[in-house]
Amino acid sequence: EKSRGGKGFCVAVLHEYVDNMNFEEMEFDVAIRHFLGGFRLPGEAQKIDRIMEKFAERYSKQNPSVFATADTAFILAFSIIMLNTDLHNPSIKEERKMTVDSFVRNNRGISVDGSDLPREFLEGIFRRIQANAFSLKEDDDARQQMGRALGAE
Repeated sequence: EKSRGGKGFCVAVLHEYVDNMNFEEMEFDVAIRHFLGGFRLPGEAQKIDRIMEKFAERYSKQNPSVFATADTAFILAFSIIMLNTDLHNPSIKEERKMTVDSFVRNNRGISVDGSDLPREFLEGIFRRIQANAFSLKEDDDARQQMGRALGAE
């Protein structure tokens, strides 16, 4: 029984958590940062997928003029998680890190009917994520391993 921590409990908690969040008039990446501030994303892509899909639905419902569909918000949310990891994970070499052009290119055609989101919109997200990482478990783990490796030298 889900009310007692059984099957479906975690999904019920996720829905309750998201449904109680207010993302109205927040920049998309600021809303993601706010959303992720209350918990650690799991390491499994399938779970991240489910969590970010619920976030995208809520954000789109509260900000109907930002994205044509919740699917676009979901794709971009996942892309932002990958961008954050790419830019701030110390195990990724500087010359391999994503550039603003590659981020824009990666998100080409994700809007309705294969159209693009405005470049300025994506550039703003890139710059804010570049300037200020949000903490993800896998990045924290990589930082710890890097610290241990440097301490062992």
